[in-house]
Amino acid sequence: MTAQAEARFGWLRPDVLSIAAGALIAAVAPLDRLDYVARGLAASALADAAPSAQVLLVTASPEALRDGLCERSLPGLLERGRARGALLIPPADAFCGGAAAGAASAAGPATGAASPSASAAGPATGAAGPAAGAAGPAAGAAGPSANAAGPAAGAAPIVRMPPALLRLGAGEVVGFFPLAAEERATELAALGVSAAPWVIKKAPQSVPAVSLRDLTDGQVPASALEGRVAVVAVGAGGVPPQAVATSALPPARGIAAALGGLLDGGRRAAAPAWVPALFVLLAGGLVRLARRRYGSLVATAALFLAVFVLAAGQGVLAARAEASLIALPSALFGLAVAFAGVMIVRGVVVQRSVDRAAELIQRAALFRMQGVHTLPDEEFWPRVARLAEQAHPADLVLVAELPAGSWHLRFWNDRQGGGESFVAELRRDVRRPPYSSEQGVPAVRLSRRFLAKQDMPAVVVPLIAFGEIEGYVFFCGPVAEQTFSREPERAEHVGRELALLLRRKRLARTAQASAGEARGGRSPEDDLVEGARVALDDLQLFGSMLRSAPVGLLYADAFGDVRFVAPEFAKWLRARNVTVPAESASAALPPGSLTLGDVLGATSAGSAEVSLSSVMASDDGIELSVGAPEPAVLSVRPLRRESDGSSWIAGYVAALIPVQQAAPVSDNVRPLAVRDAADPLCAFQLGDVVADAVASAARVTGRAVRLEPIRGATHALGHRGELGQVLEAFLTDVAGRGLPGHGPVVSVREAAQGVQLSILDVGFGLGLPESALQRVLTAPGSAPAGLEPLGRLIVAVEDSHGHAELKTNDGWGITLTVTLLRAHPRAFVPAHEGGKPAAQQNVIAIGRAGPK
Repeated sequence: MTAQAEARFGWLRPDVLSIAAGALIAAVAPLDRLDYVARGLAASALADAAPSAQVLLVTASPEALRDGLCERSLPGLLERGRARGALLIPPADAFCGGAAAGAASAAGPATGAASPSASAAGPATGAAGPAAGAAGPAAGAAGPSANAAGPAAGAAPIVRMPPALLRLGAGEVVGFFPLAAEERATELAALGVSAAPWVIKKAPQSVPAVSLRDLTDGQVPASALEGRVAVVAVGAGGVPPQAVATSALPPARGIAAALGGLLDGGRRAAAPAWVPALFVLLAGGLVRLARRRYGSLVATAALFLAVFVLAAGQGVLAARAEASLIALPSALFGLAVAFAGVMIVRGVVVQRSVDRAAELIQRAALFRMQGVHTLPDEEFWPRVARLAEQAHPADLVLVAELPAGSWHLRFWNDRQGGGESFVAELRRDVRRPPYSSEQGVPAVRLSRRFLAKQDMPAVVVPLIAFGEIEGYVFFCGPVAEQTFSREPERAEHVGRELALLLRRKRLARTAQASAGEARGGRSPEDDLVEGARVALDDLQLFGSMLRSAPVGLLYADAFGDVRFVAPEFAKWLRARNVTVPAESASAALPPGSLTLGDVLGATSAGSAEVSLSSVMASDDGIELSVGAPEPAVLSVRPLRRESDGSSWIAGYVAALIPVQQAAPVSDNVRPLAVRDAADPLCAFQLGDVVADAVASAARVTGRAVRLEPIRGATHALGHRGELGQVLEAFLTDVAGRGLPGHGPVVSVREAAQGVQLSILDVGFGLGLPESALQRVLTAPGSAPAGLEPLGRLIVAVEDSHGHAELKTNDGWGITLTVTLLRAHPRAFVPAHEGGKPAAQQNVIAIGRAGPK
């Protein structure tokens, strides 16, 4: 029953209720005074500027009133001009009606009933009879016929305007109140004056105005009054005709404008209550939809659009319908309540969801793998130094940050208070030695007198990724010097991986700073709570998998800190006298408690020393045979992530696999190709061949082909002539078809598998399906159209007993990796018949030549 009730009333969310409350407020209209003023302003804003044919404003100067000009001449003017009647505006009513007007005023509503005066004048002319009696003999002669004829023989009515008739708003006349019968309602009705809450007035300048003196003197013909109601008011005398209207005492002009609009059909009333309520419902629904789908900014824009539509709709309705004046303040108040409910209530709901998600995520705190770009600098750079120390032996390791837009370094290390105090060199300008060579080229080099301890050497390794300097690492001490002299390529490998790690951090922080919030579809609070719950479930499952795995598993993060270790692996480490922290319920370890270097160091007792640099240098990782307590194979691999056309190590995974019977070697071995003597299989320096091919491709295409610094001797085994020709043709084709400013990037280095040549290009193969690229690898001799140079290069590589790989980089082009066998050239000098060594083609004599 409860579930059914929730399903039935689930739509009654707080934001929906707030919209309903806003609609109710708009229907009830609690802001009476503001609504009254707003309706009057709306009606006044629609004033009609067309000249009025119903009203004529007549002004009488105080002098003319005192002389009795109005009382003597007004009835005759109305009769001669066949006017509809006259409306006397105080104080002119005291001078224009005389005794007869006063009698009419005293008679009041009785003139329309059974009073003696009404019997003498007839029901329809009760107000006009006295005025006619005061008008002269003509009116007196008309009296008997009026008694007999009634309304048909009556004169134009002259009515005093009661002050209670006017509806005022913001100091202006906006309409007319209804009057009871005793307040001259019948006389006013004869002039067309009826109750009107609001009136679309005539514009003040559209109501014609004349002076009574001009009418009496004949300067303005009496026909100007024909069919009009004369609004008689006090005005200044002796003014020009164009200033007559402005000389009238207020509110005469407003009364004339309102009466003209009323007689032209400008009566307006309040709109039904359901009109603003329906509008608030629709506008609130639009704001709610915009808030859920597109966010707060679009919802606010929808609110302003609704306000504009409400104001514009009020004008359109008021111009066409009578009952059309909306209570704008109350409608806007209801719309504001709906908007506030949608925004604030949704915000409260989101905050509650965030709190719930934070609670769930807090429970998974031990599982969280913090990304490199989210770490603060005070934690990131010391961890980089600790990673470098694991990869390259040294007494002291310093890392230097190169801030954006700067040439001066900032030093860090994993020891007391950072690394600034260890450095004696003060300029710290990367354009000068020891950070660069004398020619300003950054390169790996051994430097002395760089540290505060003058006798301590330092191996300076620039961290360069894609031609950009990301920072420096310094391996200090005699141990670092001996390792560098024995294995110079180790520093290069470590520098390359650290550079990619720093580049990843820099790009990720830049993207995070420039990214905007984009939300749509489902509500964000629901996604947040559900995502946190799924993440917690997945991480708990991951922890259970580690604890229950039949083999030893280990995971280390990008800094080489072991975060997860399975019980079998921990048991093997303890047997090797490696301290493993106590196992937690989630099988997770805090950073720094156990490093991957400690794990690799545990294998040095039974084999040659292995460092983390060996793992970094190989995409396939390394495999080590270990003994006690049981024979097994330790496999360690880097976890690479690809982004922006490059790959970087996001972590490391290791497995302790029991020794099993080796699988038989497959018999589908391709026979070696037979070559003629012109291009034999020989040892050569691949770096020289690549450099010549890059220079030739750049010269032919006129575009830049970037060659990264060559690492190592790069002695390879293969058919040099064929490889040089097909490589030059391939680079020429790629550079010619590439995007402007995005030429290929070529690098040569020595890896554990052999000598590797990598070509990164963002334009080659763009738009080609994945199947086309796989077809080139499967059948390079029959490559698809446009990929023939690539097919010939792969064939040449396979003829030289190497192999090629193609990787797509998520929209950032293609990376072609070619691996050739490493060659170890030897100088073999056979003995000559005479006891002298025979001359060899690959032997160059050095030193002082002997006598001939």
